[in-house]
Amino acid sequence: MEGRAETPRKMSRFFIVKVTAGQERNVARILESRITSPEQQGIYSILILPEIKGYIFVEAESRDKVSMLVQGIKHVKMGSILPVKKEEIMIHLVEKPTIEMLSVGDIVEIISGPLQGISGKIIRIDKPKNEVTIEPTDAAFVLPISVPADQVRVIREKGV
Repeated sequence: MEGRAETPRKMSRFFIVKVTAGQERNVARILESRITSPEQQGIYSILILPEIKGYIFVEAESRDKVSMLVQGIKHVKMGSILPVKKEEIMIHLVEKPTIEMLSVGDIVEIISGPLQGISGKIIRIDKPKNEVTIEPTDAAFVLPISVPADQVRVIREKGV
């Protein structure tokens, strides 16, 4: 056969790889660059879950493939490649409504609508209406503004 034929996917499993906390993205980028080489077939995906610090997930045919892939990378803790059930990962992939991620005191920016670009502190959350009331930080006087929760993005969480 000429060219590279698309081979069907063998039975893939997810493996968890322990890395230095805060270096998940860097390790994932290195892994991605290594996957492009032809000898690294059998690696299907790399996942970083923001709420699980210090770990990345690799979907591959076997543990050996993952071991070969992560070998020699500075921030990977060797000997810590363990299989993980797909169901355990899927519970972290469920998208939460924006309003569930917000709390009073968070600093947010309005990202759409006529008030786009204004930032302020959340003073009230109205879950039934899916609205947040913010107090703009750059206003000359206190003027609470109510906007839909999906039109804001968190800049800084309360207490951070």
